[in-house]
Amino acid sequence: MHLDKDKPEVIFDYLQEIGFLAPEETIRSAEKAGEGNMNYTLRIHTSSRSFILKQARPYVEKYPSIPAPVERAQKESSFFQVAGQWPDVGDRLPRLLNFDPQNHLQIIEDLGEGADFSLYYQREKHFPEAELRTLLHFLKALHVQSRNHQPKEDFSNRAMRELNHLHIFDFPFQSDNGLNLDEIQPGLQSLASRTVHQHPGLQKKALALGQRYLADGDTLLHGDFFPGSWLQTNHGLFIIDPEFCFRGEAAFDLGVCLAHLRFCGMHWQPILSLFVSHYGAFDQMACQEFAAIEILRRLYGVAQLPLDLNLQEKAALTWEAINFLSN
Repeated sequence: MHLDKDKPEVIFDYLQEIGFLAPEETIRSAEKAGEGNMNYTLRIHTSSRSFILKQARPYVEKYPSIPAPVERAQKESSFFQVAGQWPDVGDRLPRLLNFDPQNHLQIIEDLGEGADFSLYYQREKHFPEAELRTLLHFLKALHVQSRNHQPKEDFSNRAMRELNHLHIFDFPFQSDNGLNLDEIQPGLQSLASRTVHQHPGLQKKALALGQRYLADGDTLLHGDFFPGSWLQTNHGLFIIDPEFCFRGEAAFDLGVCLAHLRFCGMHWQPILSLFVSHYGAFDQMACQEFAAIEILRRLYGVAQLPLDLNLQEKAALTWEAINFLSN
């Protein structure tokens, strides 16, 4: 079944066929739910309730020319099922209502109208410390509970990690990758040529960190812990989109988080101090190195952010990241 908001009759027939709708329940509307990169996601309103349909297709939804493993839907559904049972984790996740492995389609609890934290990239408002504490408490609980419980499910998520490895640790550092950065921002290609594409040893360092990312670990990670995965609703803060989940180093989740807080206008040392206060002990060197890679790949890779930064500001962030990786 190919999910399509313009074909509600097909959606209705499908939901009836799998027994998800009550006998008298009808579909009143189907609308896009957010602008995620990876999947096709709809909010369905019926005569009695609402819910989310999320389908993984064999490509990245925002970039159809990029192949992507459909198995990500199964990994995400397993994350919801397993981590959803853990204290201080499950209450921050939407509930999985149904998973159809044949169509790579999840039915997920509708958390209601809300907004992710991408607005803080504009740096017009300070990132709220109360919400950051909540995010760090969630991350600590996820990491600790996963080490304590050691679930039997296979969370290697190898195919998604291979895709992510290419776009985080490899592609942005290739001078001949074919991406026209000037289409993103005039002058960005020249900045890349003077920095990430010419700095000696940077590509080697990135690939070495990439091997650590690919190595299996003992901690279940969210895998994409950034403002687009943090949803503020009338019922509180929730964590969504764990399709990149895998077992690895806790420092990767923390590093990604650090990088995006830096994009939101926070500074390196205050972020690390908050991490120590609300997460606890962690590998600070690895966290900072993963953060530096995340900053560079978001500036010079495919997965761009809604940043309001001029070239001088991007150059300053670039050298900040390179200096961390050069130590």
